[in-house]
Amino acid sequence: MTSADLPMTLADKPKRWDFSRDSVTPGRLVAWGSELAVASALVAPLANIPWEAGAGAGVIATGAAVAYEHARGAWRRVMVARAASWLATTGWLSYTLATGPTLLGMAFGGAIWATGGAVNIGMDLWGENTAAAEKELDRRLEQGEEIKKAQDGWARLLDNVCGIEGVVADPIVDRWKSGAGETVKLTLPAHLNADALRGYEAALAGALHLPKGGGISFNAGGPDTPRNVVFMAITRKNMMAGAIPYPRLTPTTINNPVGFGIVGNGDEAALNLKDEGFIAIGAQGSGKTALMKTLGLGLVRCTDAIVIDLDTSAKMSAVFVNPYLRYGIGRPLIDWPATTEDECRLVIQAAKAAIAARKTQYADLLEDEDVDNLPARPDIPAIHIRVDETKSMPDDVLDGIDFIIEEGRSVNVRVSNTGLRATREYITGTMDELTPGRLGLRTNNSSELQMLFPDCGAPDMAIFTDPGTIAYMSTTKGPFQPTPAKAYATMAEAFPEGSADHQRMQTLFMDAARELSPIRPDLDKLTAHAMGLAWTQRWARIIPNLRGDAYGNVTPDRMHESVWELYQSWDTPVPASLLLDPDNAPTAGNGADIPRLTEAFLGDDELDRAAQQEAAIELAKASPRPKSNDDLAVELFTAQGGPAKPSEIYPLMVRAGYDKSDRTFRDLCSKLGLQNRLLRGDDGTYAAPTGEVPNDAAGRAPGPERPVDDGDGDRHSPHGRTD
Repeated sequence: MTSADLPMTLADKPKRWDFSRDSVTPGRLVAWGSELAVASALVAPLANIPWEAGAGAGVIATGAAVAYEHARGAWRRVMVARAASWLATTGWLSYTLATGPTLLGMAFGGAIWATGGAVNIGMDLWGENTAAAEKELDRRLEQGEEIKKAQDGWARLLDNVCGIEGVVADPIVDRWKSGAGETVKLTLPAHLNADALRGYEAALAGALHLPKGGGISFNAGGPDTPRNVVFMAITRKNMMAGAIPYPRLTPTTINNPVGFGIVGNGDEAALNLKDEGFIAIGAQGSGKTALMKTLGLGLVRCTDAIVIDLDTSAKMSAVFVNPYLRYGIGRPLIDWPATTEDECRLVIQAAKAAIAARKTQYADLLEDEDVDNLPARPDIPAIHIRVDETKSMPDDVLDGIDFIIEEGRSVNVRVSNTGLRATREYITGTMDELTPGRLGLRTNNSSELQMLFPDCGAPDMAIFTDPGTIAYMSTTKGPFQPTPAKAYATMAEAFPEGSADHQRMQTLFMDAARELSPIRPDLDKLTAHAMGLAWTQRWARIIPNLRGDAYGNVTPDRMHESVWELYQSWDTPVPASLLLDPDNAPTAGNGADIPRLTEAFLGDDELDRAAQQEAAIELAKASPRPKSNDDLAVELFTAQGGPAKPSEIYPLMVRAGYDKSDRTFRDLCSKLGLQNRLLRGDDGTYAAPTGEVPNDAAGRAPGPERPVDDGDGDRHSPHGRTD
């Protein structure tokens, strides 16, 4: 039952006297024709047949009409009306014929017959309507009995299991569009609220014979819902089995809730990460790292959020930065992956400086816009710091995290934490008290979830049948009680090999780097200036940690050629240990940012060259007969307008459909050089034959952060390296 209206009475049913075409059905035509054929015997005296025969025929016609209505289940009043109309016609015509028919008598009798026919038609339709009304009344009464049984059943169940008498279940049951269950509205006695039902979820699920992965959860409703009204969500299917592929990589804003999975009724599970951080607790193998990847994808889709990871295991951030570091795709999606303890300390130091600067220097903006908290938008992005395995952080980093949680709220600097347990060894008191979002995965002991959801009771452990199963809530934004959900899957291994989802997940983070790099925001200048060299030189410090060996030695074979060239061009960064020294830390130095290629940073010559390259790519894509890789490479080098390195042309080749590795492309360039289709310079650059290739060409004009030749012709080599 999805609804239960009040039972309809006969008085509510309109009586229709309808003589329209729609009322003349084939069945009625047959019945009326049969009666008319029999009744025509009334005129038998005109053929010298005794009037008694006509009267007898009329009686037969009357009996046929009554039998017909009785067979159709018509009401008694309908049968009486039918019988009366035919008997009146029979009696009048028989009398007229017996005493000698006259024109006036026959006309009067015919009028009686026509009136009887009209009454029959009307009574036919009214009889059907009233019969239908009677059936509907019986159905509604039966339905009302079923509703009463269901209400009594819920009342008995909650009395037997929870010891609460007098519970009234609303007859309107909200069945979920996913088909997995329904929501029942319960009205408790006036002195009780949802807390009275906490802890009974597992017992109620058992009483309802729900499968593992299904279960019961309670919701107190919104602010307008009375305290004693509770919504009981019943998941009757195991929604936690299998995998749900991550949805489309559409750009969004951190001002909207960040989705990370699906709840049983088919709605998206999401947290408002602009206004709150979260704590994620789960045992090893529960899917916590996979969940952080999913939440990370939600954050990097935001056009107004900077994402910083404190990740000493270097596994939470890797999938977001490797597409760039290994393959030269886009730019790193995580803006600052801190993978060492000193780098984590630098993040804390920089975040404190950012908070102080934003509070003072954006004060006028807050006043002008009449808001208490700094808005999040692309030119002033929010900063979200994710901490993986809080227990692995040094004590001074934990103290800094607590400070950021306390002071960063008004200027959009938020912190989220993960841990294996919900104890004070893993989660500090400040994190526990000031972090509204809670994400509970499978734990080895239900007491861990009891500590994560202290005022709501531990969720039923039977829901955690598969990795990625979550119970989540938010004490400020809702849901206000632990709600089961299934996190989106981002790894190909979660899907059958060869399936469309398996193929899509194999390249999900590559696709994310391609699609989301253009929309990733830059940190606002005010905040970047406050963070200083800790921010501007971060990539020069980080790359050895991410792509170096155990000793931090970096070689070109572990990264894309274009990344290696960019890394070689940076000045040696200030060591983290020196930046952390407040007395000796330098305040100036060249940055090591990964450039964003946009029209704002290009001169007229570069724009013309970019337009030529785009035209060559589009022509290659639109050609009925795809160009060969050789021809395409020559065209792109020609569009470059001068010497260029293979690493500069390779991304353009990829965009045009070239799918070979970078080393294969360098081999292709070498082959074209041997064929004199490209001219090779001494510095490893190539150019089309029409271009000028000086023997000592640098390959491309040095930018402001590229090393340049000094007056003596010596080249400054960053990081103590030589080309």
